[in-house]
Amino acid sequence: MYHRIVSPKDAGTHIQPGMYVQAETFERHLQFLINNFNIAPLSEVPLITRNKPGTARSKPFCFLTFDDGWKDFYDHAYPLLKAHQAPATVFLPTEFIGTNDCFWTDRLAYLFSSEGFNPLRKTNIFSDRPLIAKLLRLQGSPEKQLEAAINILKHYREDIINEVLMVLEENLNITAIPAGRTFLTWDEVREMSKSGFISFGSHTANHKILTTLSDEEIYLELNAAREKLIAEQVADPSCIPFCYPNGNYNDKIASMVKESGYAMALTTKQGWNNKHSDPFQFRRIGIHQDIISTEPMYGCRICNIF
Repeated sequence: MYHRIVSPKDAGTHIQPGMYVQAETFERHLQFLINNFNIAPLSEVPLITRNKPGTARSKPFCFLTFDDGWKDFYDHAYPLLKAHQAPATVFLPTEFIGTNDCFWTDRLAYLFSSEGFNPLRKTNIFSDRPLIAKLLRLQGSPEKQLEAAINILKHYREDIINEVLMVLEENLNITAIPAGRTFLTWDEVREMSKSGFISFGSHTANHKILTTLSDEEIYLELNAAREKLIAEQVADPSCIPFCYPNGNYNDKIASMVKESGYAMALTTKQGWNNKHSDPFQFRRIGIHQDIISTEPMYGCRICNIF
């Protein structure tokens, strides 16, 4: 499970440490995986789990997935995957594709890194807003403060999160939106889809955490995203995979994903899968730069040592 593949100059600039791998590191990962695994497209999962003829291999299977549909996937990951002919699946939040919008987590990162944020922390103007006051009291390094703030806000509905961000933006007198485009365009998605080794799945329409939504809202997110992928002709209607935003789900939501016509669903739970795994609760191994910058560390991570 990857998110962003970035250049060294972009690493650490308003990007959460757990969200990226540098391009040169990713190329080393690819070579390691090619040497030790059979890298297969997600569309082969049903065949492999049913032991269909032609799917038996001497090495274990590996499936490369990328969450969120970042523009840097096209800039840095796609050329490397193309050069090595390695299949991968990108999970798209369909309403963000082709826009200049950004996730609320990125807005928060910009706020936390702004010059006026630390002076704001020393004021007492939010005594009547407990949630904002809690964010301003966080301790530790800037990176740890940001991670803690994101983990706190993830438990709230997005309308509450947006209200918190708007209040902070007003008090800092800034608009915390990254300059330029951060997501893929549909033209880029179609180009990669036609390559034959990059496939696409659903990450809902608006990347909302499903456990904070009503049943009706969940179905809207699931169906709108699936219909958009089909309309843009970048997914096979008979085998569209799904990925839970932030990994948040429960058994009821997993059933709703299945009812909505998806072929499988991927979580953020750490681990390997086998033919007995629930296809709507597949595990993955999260990969990011600060824990896997060397090959031994990468191997240990894949083997579930940490």
